Amino acid sequence: MIKYKKVVAVSFLISFVACSEASQNDNNIQEQQQETIDTSIANVTKEQVDTTSFLQFYQQLVAAIETKNAAAFNQLFYKDYGLYIIESSGAMPQVSKVYTIEQYKTTGTAQGFFDLQFDSLSLMPAEEQLPKVVCEKNNHDKQGCFQENINPLKDSEIWNYANLNEKEVQAIQFRSETIKITVVNTYNYTFYFSQINGSWQLSFIDLRIPCTA
Repeated sequence: MIKYKKVVAVSFLISFVACSEASQNDNNIQEQQQETIDTSIANVTKEQVDTTSFLQFYQQLVAAIETKNAAAFNQLFYKDYGLYIIESSGAMPQVSKVYTIEQYKTTGTAQGFFDLQFDSLSLMPAEEQLPKVVCEKNNHDKQGCFQENINPLKDSEIWNYANLNEKEVQAIQFRSETIKITVVNTYNYTFYFSQINGSWQLSFIDLRIPCTA
């Protein structure tokens, strides 16, 4: 009988230790899960703050274009890097690099930048997937102004199709890698934004209209 009690006591002790270890493991898992949740929340908050600063920058861009304020517009990109403007030149893209917006003239018609059509420019970009080019009734599968944290310009490697020399290709390729946000306004153009040293900069403007030669 005494021997049986000892066996029961040992079994109870083993069960107690096993339960304690399981409980500790559960606590560790819960702590890890909470840390993951906290990290995710911190990342989301950081992204929201970043989006807020970008929208403020975008509003400055809109205001500069609407008022045709060249001085204000020139403050939106680094003069050392310049601003790339893409347009169509027949079947091939034409890329111009300007250090002040006053330097830009369209190919052929020689229009100034502020003489271009900027329909529905005041639309603030919705943060969602960019519209796709469909070339049907409308040029895109949805209409409006949209922003997404992607870099389609880099993937397009447009510099391989434009009339650029090797030095120019290297410069534009390097600049394209800094793009953080792309904005497509289906009523006018596509804008590419970089974040350099913590500040937003306008890097590229694509004036090409989809589905047109």
